[in-house]
Amino acid sequence: MLNKGVIKEINGDKIVVKLYKDTSCSHCSGCSGDGKYGKDFEFTTDRKAEIGDTVTFEISAGKVIKAASIAYVFPAVAMILGYFIASKLGFSENQSIASSFIALGISFVCLFLYDKYVVKKQKNSEIDIISIEKEDTSEMIDNCNNKNMF
Repeated sequence: MLNKGVIKEINGDKIVVKLYKDTSCSHCSGCSGDGKYGKDFEFTTDRKAEIGDTVTFEISAGKVIKAASIAYVFPAVAMILGYFIASKLGFSENQSIASSFIALGISFVCLFLYDKYVVKKQKNSEIDIISIEKEDTSEMIDNCNNKNMF
């Protein structure tokens, strides 16, 4: 999965990239607003970069599928297991339903902890930087000057 963004901040070897929204993200409201930029993304690189440069990087499809499976399938499986375990233990229907929602809540806490302590430490090893390019603003300046002339 290829992604592009603009370098917003540099702290030593860590860079913060403001991601471009692409067509696959256009239906999602996870990023704020309807602008062309999405969320900020931080990672470590040893490449020379400056604020305003365009970064192209890739996350392998297998890693994306793994992340989606963990985020979407794990809570559903936890909820179903919570219901069936409670019903096998002899709980009433209402108690089994409540147990399924408790299991769902626990799965969200587990995902939060997994993201905070495991994923944040592995993130850089899963990202391959393809290129860092200087942003060419001369074309934008020419377009702005031509519009002002008319």
